[in-house]
Amino acid sequence: MTTSTIKLIALKKASDLIGISAKTLREKANAGVYPATIIKKVGGSWMVDSEEWDRWHRIQ
Repeated sequence: MTTSTIKLIALKKASDLIGISAKTLREKANAGVYPATIIKKVGGSWMVDSEEWDRWHRIQ
């Protein structure tokens, strides 16, 4: 049996790691630029799945 971990981190923290402002990430998420599997609202806070971001960003 394999287990996978989902690494959800706050959008502000992710923006520091990615190098794109939190405002830009939010705007692009709302515009549908990023798939819903990458950036989503969880409990009213924007969260980024860092593993999905890495996969998506590599194919772009």
